Amino acid sequence: MATITIYVPDQEPLELALDGYEQVSIGRGPDNDVVIDHVSISGSHAVIYNLGGTFQVNDQGSTNGTFLNGEPISEGVLSNGARVMFGSVESVFADEAAEGEEGDAGFAAGGGGSGYASGHQAHLADVSNKPSGFTDLSPIEKVVKKDVVGQLAMILGVVAILAAIAVAALAFTMKAA
Repeated sequence: MATITIYVPDQEPLELALDGYEQVSIGRGPDNDVVIDHVSISGSHAVIYNLGGTFQVNDQGSTNGTFLNGEPISEGVLSNGARVMFGSVESVFADEAAEGEEGDAGFAAGGGGSGYASGHQAHLADVSNKPSGFTDLSPIEKVVKKDVVGQLAMILGVVAILAAIAVAALAFTMKAA
């Protein structure tokens, strides 16, 4: 079974089973399969593809990049024990099927990850983009964008202030002359 365990700072690790899925999108935006609300994660950060049992990670033009075993990548093949950084969020890929082929390259031999073993396992929902019951991982509240009317009112206010300053400057210039 292939899994990726994501270690969001100050959060419980999130382990996702990847078998049975053709692709899994990872990012900050709500339309991703795995939503990670962390400042270093882009809206659409990366996609993990299952290519017949071989897993590949592709960066989606993210701002802070995707790194495979410490190297920046646009795409790369995942092997058992591979360390994947999405921005500054660490994750570790494990593939039990490949474990015997690579020896003990994973946690036991100190080949990668933090060594933290978790009994938590998350599974992707079959219907939704998010697993059912999945909540935001970030302790920081999301910033709600202001409505268009409020933004227009603010712009008009700034323009009115600038016009008042221009009129006052013109009156001062005329008075001085």
